Amino acid sequence: MNKKANLIVATIVIVGVILLGAMMMRMRQGMMGGSDLPLMAVSSDGTQIPLSDTVKAVTGELPQGTAAQQLGDMIVSLTLNPYPPTASMSEFTVTLTDAKGQAINDATISLDLSMPAMRMPPNQPDLPSGSDGKYSGMAPFTMRGWWRIEVIITRGGQKQSAFFDVGL
Repeated sequence: MNKKANLIVATIVIVGVILLGAMMMRMRQGMMGGSDLPLMAVSSDGTQIPLSDTVKAVTGELPQGTAAQQLGDMIVSLTLNPYPPTASMSEFTVTLTDAKGQAINDATISLDLSMPAMRMPPNQPDLPSGSDGKYSGMAPFTMRGWWRIEVIITRGGQKQSAFFDVGL
């Protein structure tokens, strides 16, 4: 090849590498999510769950940093503090009530914090019960990105899960 052809090939390769790198960065940002993803109730496949009339009647207006969903005969609310969360320790408070708003205090609660876009080591804190259907504990978000919070509720020997997504 002559010098002009080599220069053209080299230019095409460099431009291709730059474009590929830019596309990969955009993909990674899309997969990782970020702070533009508010705390929201989702199904196990990540589909957002709108507040039902029953949840609205029991919870009223949810403050920022709180999301809720109905799970069988329970209303499951999750509150994060601080909100928006940071890549450090956060307080997780799960509130359980029945459909009439009565506190449920006979459950065992654990969380499974994961990032759907990437494999993470287990992060599964237990939340000790308090009173008034509130279960609170601390756990870290280990990095920025899109997180799925599975609230695992064991009650009467049966396990149920509620899911929430958040970006930080």
